Amino acid sequence: MHLFADEGGLMYPCCRSVSTKKMNVDAQGHPLRVFDAGGLDAAWNSAYMRQIRLDMIAGARPVPCERCYMYDDLGMRSHRQDVNDEYAARIPEMLASTDDEGAAPLDLRSVDLRLGNVCNLRCRMCSPQSSKALLGEFAAAARLPVAHKLFDDYRKMEWFVGDQFWEIFERHTPAVERLHFAGGEPLIIPEMFDFLARLITLGRAGGISLSYNTNLSVLPPRVYELWPHFAQVRVTVSLDGAGAVNEFIRFPSDWTAIDRHLRTLAADAGRLNLGGGIAFNTTVQIFNVLRVGELLEYLVDAAPTAEAPNLSVLSYPRHFSIQALPASLKDEATRRLRETMARLDTRWPAHWRETGLEGLVSAVDGIISHMHEQDRTAYLPEFRRWTAIQDQHRGQDTRACLPELASLFDVPATGVPA
Repeated sequence: MHLFADEGGLMYPCCRSVSTKKMNVDAQGHPLRVFDAGGLDAAWNSAYMRQIRLDMIAGARPVPCERCYMYDDLGMRSHRQDVNDEYAARIPEMLASTDDEGAAPLDLRSVDLRLGNVCNLRCRMCSPQSSKALLGEFAAAARLPVAHKLFDDYRKMEWFVGDQFWEIFERHTPAVERLHFAGGEPLIIPEMFDFLARLITLGRAGGISLSYNTNLSVLPPRVYELWPHFAQVRVTVSLDGAGAVNEFIRFPSDWTAIDRHLRTLAADAGRLNLGGGIAFNTTVQIFNVLRVGELLEYLVDAAPTAEAPNLSVLSYPRHFSIQALPASLKDEATRRLRETMARLDTRWPAHWRETGLEGLVSAVDGIISHMHEQDRTAYLPEFRRWTAIQDQHRGQDTRACLPELASLFDVPATGVPA
């Protein structure tokens, strides 16, 4: 019932499977793209999708879904669990409509689109796939000119520009109930707003719930004009720290503007039709695992009516993984996380207790377990190499911005595992 297309229009089972690079392919192994004529029809019951359905029914673990199973094994709440709970009443119907070969009718109810790679930020852990502003840094890391053909696919991800894709979308989604946008940064994509206006004109907006992942660096006036026409809207804000930490990781964000926009969302929730709620996602990585507590403290005070934040574990790139930290910093991060959770135990907002505090607590436990699970300090030379390149391109100094990580730069580089 769900369609996901990444920044280049490639289709995966859902957004969590992108890191596996196991996209939907045809019988010859060629990737299927959502904007190709007939692409969606071919993709829905490709051998790839049929096998995933059969594996799921048999209780096996499909490779594209390994990220959710990792969360399950860590005792964290996975996207798989959330969606199974949300659509539990429909599972018998979907099982009954799936034949013995794994084929199912094309009946889209949920759509998740990454609208290209135009973004106003250059997050440390991101790539040109999601922000083409990072091309310069990636070219420097690869010791190649920016004009090299290796980067051609990232220069113009505009499959959603023009009418062809939107006509395909309209034809295949008469019963769509949920439409999610991410990017890039979806709130700076004009075509996203134009398509919302198109759905309003067609009379379909009232039956569709909208949701977004956004860096909240902007809050365009058009949201006030368009969002009220839809069933409801949900906004998930990507924050990786409070104040200077977020500005460092999610360069060149302005914390003052983000804080202002967050408070505007809360104050104007009614006008903006935010019945789906305000949520947060934090990518826990080498740069912020020792400072997550500061973000939790901020959100407790600034966003008590929002949902408890979701903490995601960064798995790629591996040189920014929390598993790359030496044991002494892992122990310090563990201490800080435990102390924060104990200190906030009596301060959690009532709304958090109703909407996911248990998940936050289990996520912290899972993060600590994951951090200590493997020793990936062999990736520290690559961490230092990338950090030096990014510092140079951004005019930043990691040791000055995050002094708790200064010791990571004292070890001489000796190479990186394959």
